[in-house]
Amino acid sequence: MKILPKYIVREHLPPFIFALAVLMFIFLMQFLLKYITKIFGKGLPFLTIIELVFYNLAWMFALAVPMAVLVATLMSFGRLSGDNEITILKSSGISIYKIIRPALIFGGMITVLMILFNDKVLPDFNHRARVMFQNIGQKKATLKLEPGIFFDLGKYSFHVEKIEKSLGEELSTNLMGPEIDTDNAPDKLKTVTIFNRSNPDETVTTTAEEGYLVYSKAIKSMVFTLFEGEYHFFDNINTDDYRFSHFSRTRVTISAPQFEFENRDDDYRGDREMNVKMMLDKVDGNENSMRSEEAKIRERTVKAWQPIARKLKNQSPISELNTEKEDLFDDLPKEVVKKAADRAYMKVGRTQQLLKTSGSRISSHEVAKNRYLVEVHKKFSIPFASIVFILVGAPLGIASRKGSMGIGVTLSIFFFLLYWICLILGEDLADRRLLHPMLAMWFPNILIGIAGMYLTWRTVKETTVIKWDKLAELFKRLQTKLQKKVSSESDA
Repeated sequence: MKILPKYIVREHLPPFIFALAVLMFIFLMQFLLKYITKIFGKGLPFLTIIELVFYNLAWMFALAVPMAVLVATLMSFGRLSGDNEITILKSSGISIYKIIRPALIFGGMITVLMILFNDKVLPDFNHRARVMFQNIGQKKATLKLEPGIFFDLGKYSFHVEKIEKSLGEELSTNLMGPEIDTDNAPDKLKTVTIFNRSNPDETVTTTAEEGYLVYSKAIKSMVFTLFEGEYHFFDNINTDDYRFSHFSRTRVTISAPQFEFENRDDDYRGDREMNVKMMLDKVDGNENSMRSEEAKIRERTVKAWQPIARKLKNQSPISELNTEKEDLFDDLPKEVVKKAADRAYMKVGRTQQLLKTSGSRISSHEVAKNRYLVEVHKKFSIPFASIVFILVGAPLGIASRKGSMGIGVTLSIFFFLLYWICLILGEDLADRRLLHPMLAMWFPNILIGIAGMYLTWRTVKETTVIKWDKLAELFKRLQTKLQKKVSSESDA
């Protein structure tokens, strides 16, 4: 019997690896198509793009593994059934349960490894990917000069009438100086005008017959080297004050750090960037905050309902008032009663507002607690789907009697979509506090697990799970009707 488990597991490995590679490729292509304009349009270094893609492979891997397990199970058991190996094993006295058991052990090993991956690796990769996306979003695309168009760069604006070809490397080094570290040669400019508004009290306009422009990575600035020009100083407060001076050569440096990518670190972590321990600490913190707000509500409620009659009669107990009269406050001056009523009304209104504020804080803390609990249970429920999918895939693979990739992928997509829809719906209900986070995250496993156990039981009883012949016949009828409808419309 030791040979059979090894054989069953060995049958799962090739389709599992192949399906995992195909699914990872699909997720990667989807990711690149979604972010191609945000990544490739900003002049990022190739290694930076590779690093960003590498960090995003973690969440793709976490989603692809359970689906690859389902595809591998359908394909392996479909092939075993198609080659009549399942029939031979059953005739030898080996039950379906014993045949499926090695696959369940394989799924259990995958589940344990994925739980560790989701807790130890995935949070850090998600954090680094989010930080890189944030830093890339702050980087501006490299400035592309066009003649006759004004460009705004911070508190500077500049205009160029003509742009000629760049200089050679040796000439540009001699011209710009060795301190200007740059990877590209400067552009030669004709008739340059630069407006400097860094000082709100005055505007400095620099004009030059010609010049050169280059971006320096060393100082993260646009560097203009200008020849034969003038400075014009305009006082924005005293408009009569105007000065100018002439220069034969000058350099204007405009800071432009937004053109350079900087991979800054960020200590903040979202819920999907934390491990289980971090999120459980957040859950405890929110529960403590909720208990604190509930204590404040009890304290304010008690204070709000304390008798105020003591303050109306020089702190006299309410029992000493004349209760035989229709109005307990007839003996008091009306001004005193009015002031006391106003104070009481203001106190009640203030207390009511404080109670509303505490209630909204409790609600906010509960939402945050549920969000963290959802992510905690998700780290366990999604890996556990590998076992659930084996319970579904094994009987369906045996019933299909084919081990083709097409049937495996089709059935896998159906069950995985069903699983993912239930997971997203459960997460939404948990965030709205309509369903407990644990039930919300484990409901897809419970649903598909029950379906898998039922299908396995039907397979053991040798009853038809899916009537493939009738299903194929139904598809042929639909295809025939569709062809007749298309031909009739074309004749009309």
